Amino acid sequence: MGERVQQQQTGRSMMLAALAGVALAAPLLVMMGLSFLAASTLLFISLPLLILFSPLLLFVGLLLMVALVGFAIAATAALAGVSTLAWMYREIKGNLGFGSRGSESVPVKNLQQNWQEISTI
Repeated sequence: MGERVQQQQTGRSMMLAALAGVALAAPLLVMMGLSFLAASTLLFISLPLLILFSPLLLFVGLLLMVALVGFAIAATAALAGVSTLAWMYREIKGNLGFGSRGSESVPVKNLQQNWQEISTI
């Protein structure tokens, strides 16, 4: 293993580093304190309104949650429908001879016969 090179730092360089750290950290600490003071003041002011309207806010939150669940179910059903249509398109395209699965394809006569049976119903 190599020898470690020890750097000696003077008191002046340590003092300058400490002053630079304070100069960088002090504005951040002041901004953090002011934002905490503003947030706690707003909470203190709005707390009576939150307590007064909490039953209404609870039901509004539940209604919003139910609506979001409904939208999620509708999106899932739409995705399933589109994927089913895409799957059907690929199957028909493959069955008509354009696809790569020639051994699994159904003859065109059977497709036409099935289509005629469905259209007469």
